[in-house]
Amino acid sequence: MHPFRVRSFSFGANLTECIDITKRKIMIDNLPIYYAEITTEEDGICCMSLVDYPAVERNFVAFSKHEEKKREAVRFAAIEEGEQRLLLGVIMRADYPIYRNDNGIEYYIVYNAETIRYMAEKMLVDGHATTVDLQHDGNLVDGVHLQELFIKDSAKGISPQGFEDVEEGSLFGVYKVHNDEVWEMVKRGECMGFSLEGYFHVSRADAELRNLMAEVEEMERTLNNIR
Repeated sequence: MHPFRVRSFSFGANLTECIDITKRKIMIDNLPIYYAEITTEEDGICCMSLVDYPAVERNFVAFSKHEEKKREAVRFAAIEEGEQRLLLGVIMRADYPIYRNDNGIEYYIVYNAETIRYMAEKMLVDGHATTVDLQHDGNLVDGVHLQELFIKDSAKGISPQGFEDVEEGSLFGVYKVHNDEVWEMVKRGECMGFSLEGYFHVSRADAELRNLMAEVEEMERTLNNIR
């Protein structure tokens, strides 16, 4: 899957072509794209789940004390004594379409960089650093807590090694695992990445695309009137 990015285009092209291009920006494989937004105090991340197949399509990496710089796809042949038990991974990719199927309703959802920054701040303010479950089962586990939360910004030197292909503005987290059972699951490859749980308002397209589409439609009406 390729990142979805909003790009401008020249209105010097045929108007019908412009409309078609715009429509393609709000559809992928004929499925609608929705944009997640935080609009109320109740919105935002409420829990972090450790899952086997993260929706952001990137596994986290785990660190042992003597392999601090070595990044592996979570599954280890062996872990040395004195493990750091740290998990580094992507919580949410910016402007990246995530496929969803809710009771047969298929669509893509996108979190833009502005929403990601706001939800990161709100997650800390709302006190969800220790709210963690497994596979979205709703049963909170003890002994796993957020140690770091940061947004990728290569211009400022904030770009974790091994995640160079992840979009700028994406949200990363580092979790410390004290829970022995959970850490054994990580080592067995049963937990491969992060998957957030939360409440978000969703809109059919973000503000830039809505405004662009409105302008194109107005131009089409004007052209039809001239004809």
